[in-house]
Parts: sequence; structure tokens; C-alpha cells
Amino acid sequence: MGFDQGRLTFRICRLSEPLPKDAVKRFAADHAQSLDGVMGEPQWGWGTTRHLLDTNITEDSVKLGSYYHICLRQAVRKIPASLLQAECRIQELSKMEAEGRESLNKKERRAIKEEVKEQLLPNMPPQLSGVFVAIDTVEQLLFTTATSQHSLDVFLGMFSKAMGFEPTVLTPDVAASELFHIDAETIPSFCISPDLNAPDGDENGTVGQNFLTWLWYFQEERGGVLPQSKLGEFSLMLDGPMTFVSEGAGAMESVVRKGSPVVSAEAKASLLVGKKLKSARLILARDDQEWSCQVDADEFVFRGLKLPEGEAMDPLSIFEERMTNLYIFQSVFFGLYQKFLGEMSDGKKLADYRKKAKNWVANREGR
Repeated sequence: MGFDQGRLTFRICRLSEPLPKDAVKRFAADHAQSLDGVMGEPQWGWGTTRHLLDTNITEDSVKLGSYYHICLRQAVRKIPASLLQAECRIQELSKMEAEGRESLNKKERRAIKEEVKEQLLPNMPPQLSGVFVAIDTVEQLLFTTATSQHSLDVFLGMFSKAMGFEPTVLTPDVAASELFHIDAETIPSFCISPDLNAPDGDENGTVGQNFLTWLWYFQEERGGVLPQSKLGEFSLMLDGPMTFVSEGAGAMESVVRKGSPVVSAEAKASLLVGKKLKSARLILARDDQEWSCQVDADEFVFRGLKLPEGEAMDPLSIFEERMTNLYIFQSVFFGLYQKFLGEMSDGKKLADYRKKAKNWVANREGR
């Protein structure tokens, strides 16, 4: 699903340079090919977001105001495992009966499997999927649904081939450097459990996990109201499902889903044993508008983002309104990340947080 409807699952990239003026022609030159040539290996190519069979890439089909909205399509033919297994067994039984044998060796079964694949594959319908991309040329931001490492690698390679440069994926470490000129490795990683005296180090969580844990503390300390910004006054809440992780022996990951996860005994127990928050549902609100999604702290992948209800009616206005709301969400999110990095880089504020966070864990409700 593209960025023009529904909930969004995506990651954010930054364009290291402006798109070429002939970007549309470049995408079109590498458009998805005919399905006739698709076999067992995935075929990738660019198309429009109207549907996965549309490869007519023009200014009208992929350019929406100052945005580009395009799809990287994958096509592949696959044989269902159950069908392949059944056809192979038919051939094996036939061969054993013809030769009066009770079994076949591995080499013979492998040869039969390859023959069956060659027979069946051309008759399988192509399976289509797409990586959707929305590009904000004003803010030089790129949003993509390539959330798995494989799809991300393919997307980056295809984009670089078409545009001549690779977008920068804003993971926690990279975002700290690219957006705020802070080396994430200088941000201390430490335990906030009052029951433990663990030394500082990597075993106390990644910078993303420490940020999400800090954000939980920060929003509760402020009663859910964020500092005033140019975009207005926002309130913030973290909710479940919440995933806690830690390095070392024992139960390294725990998930709290039902009831009231933020005030559960399980959540408090996770903090007390030194676990950090790896994933949580983030709810952002301004007046009667609400953004909500599941945040992956290690990669800064946002899953199932629900945008505020819009008022636009025509397709172009709807898309622009959604992209505006997407920009607002990422602005507030990265603004909070910048605040975290700044406070963790300040010795006095860092010491204050370490002390208050331990009290927060010790005194928080757990039921």
C-alpha cells in the first residue's frame, strides 16, 4: 500500500543531494519489465503507485506537487511448497515402480525435484509485491516501506542506479550524526535500575533503546505534555505492546501486551532487572489530531502509523495533506531525539537524569 491511504509502515531516509531534474525519465528508463520473462529469480523495476501492473511512469503519474510517489515492484514465480512436494512424490513413486525399487538416493530425488521445477515454474502465475516510496523534495526527505534489510538493500541499490546517489537511512546512529552532528558512540549507555550496579557499556542497551526508555520517563515526568514548539503544543503517551530487552544471561526479551502495559508489574520488573524499551506504541496528539504507531527503537522503523483524519477531497490534496501530517510526525519525533541527545551530552543533565530515572523506576506503580 502506498502513502496515499491507510496506515503506514515505513522508515525515513535523507537525500544527500537534490533529485536530478530528469528524475522521472530516470525512473522510467528502469521501469518494471513484462511479466512474460519472470521466472524463479525476482525481477525488480519501477512503476507507479496506481497499481502493481502500471509501469507508465510520467510526470502526471508519479509527480504530485513537490512530491514524488513511486513504487519499486518485485515480480517472481513461485511453486507452492505443497504442490512441489506432491509432484515430486508422484515422480519418485513412478520411478521406483518402473524400476522395481523401494527407495531412491538423495541425488536421484534432487534431480527429480529440479525436473519438476522446470516443468511447473512457467505455469505459475507471477507474484507481485511493491516497495513504495514518497519523496519530499522541499525537505529532502524520503519515506519508504522497505523495512526489512533485504528489501532495503534492493531499494537502495535500485535508487542509486537510477538517481546516481544513495539516500541516507536515518537509523538512530546515523540520524544523530546526519541531523544533529553528534556521534552516537559518545552517548553513554547505563543502567537505570535501582537494584543493580551494572557498569556503563553496550550491555545497557543501544542508543535507540535508551532514547525510547528516556522518552517514556520524559513524558511521564511532564504529565504527557511536550514543550511548546513551532508546530504547536503536543501531548505524548507511550503504550503497549511494549518490548523490553537486555544483554546477557536470562530472559533477554519480554513483551507486555494486554491490560495497562505502562503500569503493569511486568513492565516494572523489566526495568528493575535492567531491561530497556526496544519497542512501544507512541501516541502523539495536538488538539483533536492524533498520530499513533509502533516504534522500533533499534532501526527507527515506524509500523502502522495512523495519521489524523483529513479534510481534503481530491486525490492530490489528500496526498499532500497526508505528507504534511507525516512531516509533522517525523519533526516532533526527531525533535525529541535531539533533546535526548543534547541532555545525554550534558554532564549535569545526564547525572540528573540518572538519579531521577532510578527513582522513577523504584517508585513507579506496578500492578
